[in-house]
Amino acid sequence: MKAVTLQDLADTLGVARSTVSRALRDDPQISPTTRHHVRRLARDLGYHPNAAARALTRRHSGVVGVALPRSAPFVFANPYFSTLLEGIASVAEDAGVPILFSASPTPDYERWLREGRVDGLIALGYGVRALDLEQLEGLAGGSAAIALVGAPPRATELPTVIADEAPGVATACARLAAAGHRELALVTGPEGAAYARARASLWRASAASAGMAIVATLHGDDTQPGGAAAARHLLEQDPVADAWLFGNDAMAFGALGALEAAGVRVPTDVAVVGFDDVPPAALLGLTTVHQPIRALGEHAMRLVVAALRGDTAPDHTFSTHLEERRTTRSAPSTPAVSSHGVTEDVT
Repeated sequence: MKAVTLQDLADTLGVARSTVSRALRDDPQISPTTRHHVRRLARDLGYHPNAAARALTRRHSGVVGVALPRSAPFVFANPYFSTLLEGIASVAEDAGVPILFSASPTPDYERWLREGRVDGLIALGYGVRALDLEQLEGLAGGSAAIALVGAPPRATELPTVIADEAPGVATACARLAAAGHRELALVTGPEGAAYARARASLWRASAASAGMAIVATLHGDDTQPGGAAAARHLLEQDPVADAWLFGNDAMAFGALGALEAAGVRVPTDVAVVGFDDVPPAALLGLTTVHQPIRALGEHAMRLVVAALRGDTAPDHTFSTHLEERRTTRSAPSTPAVSSHGVTEDVT
């Protein structure tokens, strides 16, 4: 006979799989009535937690794992990850919680937890596949404390901390339109990546709302060399779009180098806008959409630490804003102003 699963219980009751998982571990955020119905159905159908979840109730390492879904060379070369890890590590240190870091395109979440190497886990939502998400929700039915940074591929009740990208993107498009731009080029992340599709859709919608059009779209690899290659390709277009949008700062940095090598003036000939606002962006004068990367890491660790201590902490959505610097033009007779009110010199 096929073993009864969490999904079977969820389908029978007409609730989310994660709701069943949380009810079985007596999560106080699930109503007493729902918890009663879930436990009774689990008993009636003979449900038993999977081996990984049972292992979690027996082993306690006190360690929190941080799983980054990229190769180690990529992670170490990208300041987004170092900034995120700084936030995670600062809260972990204050809480006296050791962390275990892993960089792999295919993280084995279940193995970490099953073997008792970690009691908690932070995963990047954008790098979690639908199958991984289901696995994580199942593991949360044990004593694992799990939090996501960034939006996963579908809705989930796992604790999540995200940045609302819309305000920063909308401001960027409004400023480009005010400076006279009408045709844009967009360099997104890898083709097929859910986060890249979502961000590209947001750029397109915001550009259209500002009266502009994205006339060229390329898929990059989120690296500086990839950004340089994209820039060389865009320079071969006729006509060349006079404002370029990048899915992250790393690709924008690569593009700036390629534009300088080609003798193209930034922002006179081409304006460049990045995304993330990693620390080198200010040094290079890159106009970029700022998301609070360190704060995302800090809050994710707070969620996990709270869960490890039997407490709860709320999910959180941070805002984004535009940091306007030297790689974009100001609107005529208008000073360059950060969308959170800081006037900057772009001369």
